[in-house]
Amino acid sequence: MLIACAMCGEPVLKRRRRHCDAGMPKARREHGLRAIEVARKVLAAQAAAGDDPRGHAAQNRLRGEAISEGHRRNRSWAREHPGQRDETWFRREIAPKLDTFSLKEIGEATGLSLAACSRIRAAAKVPHPRHWDALRALVQG
Repeated sequence: MLIACAMCGEPVLKRRRRHCDAGMPKARREHGLRAIEVARKVLAAQAAAGDDPRGHAAQNRLRGEAISEGHRRNRSWAREHPGQRDETWFRREIAPKLDTFSLKEIGEATGLSLAACSRIRAAAKVPHPRHWDALRALVQG
């Protein structure tokens, strides 16, 4: 028995889905943006309750080291590839095709966190160009 797409009313042909193939990319983007907003609210509530996970010294040190390493890699890539930053190309050619991949697959391809992958797949963020080749390889199979 077919069900109707929650977005457009068209028949959903795949089991365990609420959206048709045409509506799935938009639904994933909207879901990703909602998840980001919920995560921000949860973090704000934890901070207000005095249980901010960002407030622990050891975690802050590890986070700082990871961020510094990411910045070092970005600067190194930029020196080796001057002028290769066309966000319009990324948004047109790569970003729409990421909807068919799980956050885990995107994360394994780029080495980015699931949260960063969620923002990228939801089109809320464009990753640093050093990740574009990995994402292009992923979407081109």
